[in-house]
Amino acid sequence: MRYIQKLPTPEFFSEDTQELQKKIVALFNKKDKKLVWDNDYTQKRKLKEYILEYEQNYLCCYCEAKVTLDDSHIEHIKPKDMHEDTLTFDYHNLAVSCDGICYSSDNKPITCGHKKGSSFDESKFLNPTTIIDIRSYFIYTDNFYIGASNLDETKAKYTLELLQLNAFNNYLPYAREIALQEFKKSINGHVKKSKKSLDEVIRVLLDKENLAFISFLRFKYKHVIGVQQ
Repeated sequence: MRYIQKLPTPEFFSEDTQELQKKIVALFNKKDKKLVWDNDYTQKRKLKEYILEYEQNYLCCYCEAKVTLDDSHIEHIKPKDMHEDTLTFDYHNLAVSCDGICYSSDNKPITCGHKKGSSFDESKFLNPTTIIDIRSYFIYTDNFYIGASNLDETKAKYTLELLQLNAFNNYLPYAREIALQEFKKSINGHVKKSKKSLDEVIRVLLDKENLAFISFLRFKYKHVIGVQQ
C-alpha cells in the first residue's frame, strides 16, 4: 500500500454535495441516509476521475492494481455507516478502490473495498490517506505475497486480512510477478533508448509512482533507490 496525499476538497464536490449533506443530517432512518449516497449523488464518475488522476495515478488505493473509471468504485475508507452524517460526504474519507474482481477467477469481489465492506476496526486499520510511511509496515516475500514488517505486525496483518490482499486464488501474487517481469522489460528498453545507466532508469521509473503494484516494485529495488521502499 502507498500513501495517498489527499488534496483540499475540490470546489465541485463541495457544491455538488452541499444540499445532500444537509439532507442526510436531517434524516433519521439509517436506510434513508444510505440512499442519499446511493441514489441522490449523481457525480460519482466525475469525482472518481478527479481522485484517480490527481491523487492515485489510476491505482487502486489498496492493492495498487491499475484501474479505470469502469472497474473501480468510490471507497469510504471509514465505512459511512459508522456515522453517515459526517462520513458520507467527507472528501478526506474517500478514495478509489478496484471492484475486487481484477484478479478473481469467478468475477466475484474478493479483495479491497468491496471485500472490506463494513467490517472495520479503526484502531487496527492502516489508512493509506493518513499514514505517510505506510509502506514501512509491509514486506514482500520471494513468492510475491505481502507480509508484515516488524513495525506493527498486528495492524499490518489485520489490514492484509481485512482487504484479502493475499487471499487464496485471488491471483494478486501472480499479478505482482507479472508486473515485475514487465518492469524489467521496460527498464531494458529505456536503457537502450536513453543511454542512461540501469540504476538511473530504475530510479526515474519508480519515482513516477504510476506503475501497477508500485510499492512492491520499490521494495524489490530498494537497494537501488536508496530507501527501504
